[in-house]
Amino acid sequence: MKFALLGHSGHLDYYEQMLHDLPDVAIVAVALAIPGESLDSFANAPGVTSETNRYTEYEEMLDKESPDLVQICVPPQKVSEFTEICLKRGIAVMTEKPLAMDLASLSHLYAVAGEAGTPLAALHGYRRMKWFEAARDAVHAGKIGEPLGSYSQISYRWGARRPDHFRTRETFPGIVPFVGVHVIDWLVWSLGDVFTEVTGWETTAAHPDFPGCASQAAVLLRMRNGGVSTVMLDFLRPAAAPTHGDERMMISGTQGVVESIANEETAKLISEQAGVCNLEIPDTPNWYTAFVSSVQDGSFAGVEELFRMTEIALKAQQAIDEGKRISLLQSPYEAKK
Repeated sequence: MKFALLGHSGHLDYYEQMLHDLPDVAIVAVALAIPGESLDSFANAPGVTSETNRYTEYEEMLDKESPDLVQICVPPQKVSEFTEICLKRGIAVMTEKPLAMDLASLSHLYAVAGEAGTPLAALHGYRRMKWFEAARDAVHAGKIGEPLGSYSQISYRWGARRPDHFRTRETFPGIVPFVGVHVIDWLVWSLGDVFTEVTGWETTAAHPDFPGCASQAAVLLRMRNGGVSTVMLDFLRPAAAPTHGDERMMISGTQGVVESIANEETAKLISEQAGVCNLEIPDTPNWYTAFVSSVQDGSFAGVEELFRMTEIALKAQQAIDEGKRISLLQSPYEAKK
């Protein structure tokens, strides 16, 4: 399979494990996507060698190389544009998140994806972290009864410097579509598409010179059964912390609780029947590997779930911005039966 990298302004090396898992996938070319990028930045990218063709013009790369799969690594305001370009050429895409900056752009891209019929995924890899997957498997096995609530967290370091596109909402979609979409993705994967409305709050107090990106945000998602899921997001993790991020999930049900902390690589079940026990960690394929394998063998399941996750994230940010509750019912992105 011919694999190409389009742009390096984002999470460039997420594909590394996939290359180890699928030796028949090779990076045939790299290309610049936006002004300010440099071909030198691809020099240490996994799988890029002296034989990898390099292009300063991405259209030339797409024309000459005809890749089977492209990874799009661009700032948020450019994601939907480049995704559309590749889909219309019939190229499978793994792209940065979120898919779109707003609901109208998301709807347009959905129409493009439907017409193209081409596999599309975004960098929503957290759901397949094995400790989160263990918690999800326990929920699906009925070990906590009916889920009635959850608490999820992502805390990131701000870092010494953030790109300028984080400064304004013209070039940045907000903390929920950019970071919170990971939580929404793992919640819907674990609980199902059970959310009926959303509201939330945020502050830019820690980084007031970046008003486009909240320092901290909280989101409340109401469930069909009356339960509530709480999502906490922030860029407040100290620089001295041992890792860039701290991701946690707890789901409470009528018969027990599952807890998972990514940094501790743990997943626990607490229930009257089982007491406190460690959950079995599944041996599942890397999420990027799973997507590419589905492209290769034709088992790709469709894009509806991906668009639904993005819709919920965009509506959550809209609810924060407008200071109100927003319905999540009657989505145009229902999974095909």
